Amino acid sequence: MKKSALVISYLFHPLFMPTLGLLLLLNSGTYISLLDPAAKRAILFVMALGTLFFPLIMVPVLYYRNLITKLQNSAREERLILRLIILILYIITFVYFVRLPLSRIIHAYVLSITATLFMLLLLGVRFKLCSYSAGLGGLTGLIIALILLYDTPLQGFLMLTLLAAGLTGTARLVLGIQRPGEVYTGYLLGFTVVLVTLLVY
Repeated sequence: MKKSALVISYLFHPLFMPTLGLLLLLNSGTYISLLDPAAKRAILFVMALGTLFFPLIMVPVLYYRNLITKLQNSAREERLILRLIILILYIITFVYFVRLPLSRIIHAYVLSITATLFMLLLLGVRFKLCSYSAGLGGLTGLIIALILLYDTPLQGFLMLTLLAAGLTGTARLVLGIQRPGEVYTGYLLGFTVVLVTLLVY
């Protein structure tokens, strides 16, 4: 069980969610899907660079400098340091995206994931929230926002995302890293921030 839970945790790591969400957004069947394929690849590359590759590079750097001592179930202070550095990278990515002549929904999405991480960092000072469920909650919020804004037929993706969220939340509980309340509140945070940002931006 624990081996399966660990595999699921790696498959649905929160660092994958921003790029996965943007990939879905760019191929959602809305007018955004009409972008030139080369432009889509460039946008995805920028997102992956700022929210996936650079953060992944920072993890071993912090580990070997003893700023974090464990890659799983680390102490609160270590989680805050890691999230602060990743937040800075997310902010830089958002600023870069805002300067590009892209649709407002793309700008809103990048803002929403940055805001979600900021809230995780802020609330993490006192509470332990599950960033894994927050990432999948944000992905769920994105899909529902697209359905509400553009009436896109994404119900199948919504069901798959809910299934992934359930599996990931269960995996975190099986590993003993998270408690049920941390999983639920993390999911609700990611879902709410992304959905509200996309609807009001």
